[in-house]
Amino acid sequence: MKQVLYLIFAVSLLTTIPLQAQDSKQAQTLLEQAQKALFSNPKQASYYAAQAAALFPEDEPNETRAQAMILYCQAEQLLGNFDLSIKNLYDTQRYINPANKRQTAQLYSLMGRVYSKLGDYNKGIELNDKATSIFKSLGDSASVAGCYNERGVMHYLLDEFLVAERFLQRALTINRAQRNLKEIATNLNNLCLYQGDTEKKLSFIQEAIAINKNLDAQWSLGENYNNMGKQYYFGEQYSKALEALQKAYEYAHNIGAKELICDYYEYSSWVYAAIGDYDQAYKRLSQMYALSKELQSSNKLRNIEQEISYKRYQDQKYATEMQEQTYKIELLKRNLWLLGSILVLGLAFSIFLYKWYKRRKGLQLIEARYQLELSQREISELKLHQQELELQNVQSALDNSQQEVTSFAVFLRSRNELLGKIREMIKEGYRMDNQALVPHLKKVNAFISQYQSGDKTNNTLLLSVEEKNKEFIEKLVKQHPNLTQGEKYLATLLRVNLSTKEISMITGSTPKTINMNRYRLRKSLNLSTEEDLTTYLQSV
Repeated sequence: MKQVLYLIFAVSLLTTIPLQAQDSKQAQTLLEQAQKALFSNPKQASYYAAQAAALFPEDEPNETRAQAMILYCQAEQLLGNFDLSIKNLYDTQRYINPANKRQTAQLYSLMGRVYSKLGDYNKGIELNDKATSIFKSLGDSASVAGCYNERGVMHYLLDEFLVAERFLQRALTINRAQRNLKEIATNLNNLCLYQGDTEKKLSFIQEAIAINKNLDAQWSLGENYNNMGKQYYFGEQYSKALEALQKAYEYAHNIGAKELICDYYEYSSWVYAAIGDYDQAYKRLSQMYALSKELQSSNKLRNIEQEISYKRYQDQKYATEMQEQTYKIELLKRNLWLLGSILVLGLAFSIFLYKWYKRRKGLQLIEARYQLELSQREISELKLHQQELELQNVQSALDNSQQEVTSFAVFLRSRNELLGKIREMIKEGYRMDNQALVPHLKKVNAFISQYQSGDKTNNTLLLSVEEKNKEFIEKLVKQHPNLTQGEKYLATLLRVNLSTKEISMITGSTPKTINMNRYRLRKSLNLSTEEDLTTYLQSV
């Protein structure tokens, strides 16, 4: 067996069998026919649904196939084939996409109904609750009403009539609000399953019959007449009860609905016992017992569940065997791939080793060239650094020279001013007489002696000038940080009130160049034409 499975799996890996495109239109047509015939002819509906399901593959999820299977199981349930229905419902689970919550809820709802028919009410209620919860999350009130209706029937079978009444009334309220005639008829029928206000319940049945006749729902009509017979029995109208039950039997017999026939036997036995015809009552009870034993045998559900468990075990066993074969094939493929990879890697390594050796030689040569370039670069950087240091020294010497020239120019300026004053005093002496001239000359002599303080005084003056220039430059740069070095130097000369000619002599530039530099300095200082440059510089 394992060898056969291995061969099948190996062939499936070597060849690809394309799946033929399914005729979706044909499947939809069959599903519409099955839905239409569901309550009028369940056998026909079962056939159509089975044909639709056969159009799709069995080994992969498919929503259309799942819908066909659900309709098929619903038809078989109406026919009373509960064992067949529940087995196929479990098979349907593998065709439903987990993301399709609506189909999952439909499956739970139908499974709950079948479990309750088989007598496992706890399981039925559990599945019904799951379906109700999903339908509520989807906002599908019509399906929620359907779940309430099924829940009401379950509580009726448990003889919990008040609870059943509450669920059935809630379902009826929703369906009337949505004008869902088929479900309204179903709710009205189920409200007549137990004893109550006979006249009111008979009116419910009449309304349900009118709806179902209009819809040609044969199965529902059989159920309606069964419940009508039951209500006539509760109202002690036995002849009408037998008449209604006979109609129920005809509808059930025509469509092969075993559950409805079983109900007919039970209700008619009540009526015959009530009118004293015990032979007929016993006969109907015997028929009901035989048929109900077939429908609701306690061993049947257990056998069905055992069959389902065994089938799951077989499926799991098959899946495990297939997984083992897959693992062996994957292991073989991996080993082949590994061997090929080793050979390729060996060849690649050999090529790499040869190229590596060749490249290593090339890299050594490149490294040597690189080291040589580095050495040359270091030498160039050292030369450049030396040039920068020399340039800084020259610049420093130039700055010192400029500062000394400026200081000396200031000194000369002050000496020129002194000589000018002495000259004026001498001119005054020309106009004096001999008697006043001597004291005047003494005064001139004293004036000259006052300013002759020797080298020490001159040096002090020069140092004072340098410090004042330094302080002036710092203030000027703080107010005008973008001034060039030449503009700073020119500002220093102008501040001491040197003329253009004097500045020209000090700097070695032409008067025209000095005037142009004065113009640029004014722009850099943002001075208007009305402001005097020298006055501004002396105010800084």
